[in-house]
Amino acid sequence: MKSSNFAKKILFVFLFSALALLVACGSSDEEDTTDSGVVSDEDPTDDTVPAADTDPESTDDTDTAPDNADPTDDPDGPAENTDTDTDIEPTEPTEPTEPTTPVDGPDPEFEKEAAGCTMIEVPKITVGGLYADEINGYFSPSMGENAIDIIRIFLMGNITTGTYELGTGLNDNYAQCQQCVMVWVDAELGAAKEYYFQTRGTLTITKVTPMLNASEEEVDRTSGSIRNLIMKQVEPLNDYLGDFGFISDGKCVAAEFVEWDTTGESGN
Repeated sequence: MKSSNFAKKILFVFLFSALALLVACGSSDEEDTTDSGVVSDEDPTDDTVPAADTDPESTDDTDTAPDNADPTDDPDGPAENTDTDTDIEPTEPTEPTEPTTPVDGPDPEFEKEAAGCTMIEVPKITVGGLYADEINGYFSPSMGENAIDIIRIFLMGNITTGTYELGTGLNDNYAQCQQCVMVWVDAELGAAKEYYFQTRGTLTITKVTPMLNASEEEVDRTSGSIRNLIMKQVEPLNDYLGDFGFISDGKCVAAEFVEWDTTGESGN
């Protein structure tokens, strides 16, 4: 019995020693792990130190940014450049605008209204009528079957210098017009095959000169011009051609410029 108890005691001591050894080894491992953890904790701390150093460098960069922006913030710099630009811009565009379209140039409204009309060209008229200031001229191209196509201008009433609109007021009909313009196509023996009367135009009388005609009667000779003239086809309303009425589906004739001067001769 005693030997059995002695063996148990020796076994117990052996187990207790082994357990103590295991505990001791486990505690040393935890200390090593703790040490390594401390080292790893310190390493990122060391790494953050240069990161903190780079922050002031970025701050320095932001400091230089306002230095570069200083010229923009300086009111003197942009003000001078703006003044220089405004000095050049107004002068450059005004130069090409100087050669503007003359007043006597083409009228867009006239061109629109004259679309579809026969455009004629009238050489300067120098022949006056016998009794009134009647101006008779020829034009081209020919509109009839023969060469006798005539443009006729009649100035009635008190003839004075000035500018008059055709186709409006008293000038919108042949019976009452004071400044009257007509085209006679195939004219002969005081009549014609076709007649055209004014509906648009600006007539200007620049000079009035009283002169004696071939019958030794005093008549007014004039000089002047017509611009943007449009005439539409009419038909006689009586046998003596005292009045005309417009034909609803009639043709039209147009001339950009007509000029006359009958002050150099007595007329015929």
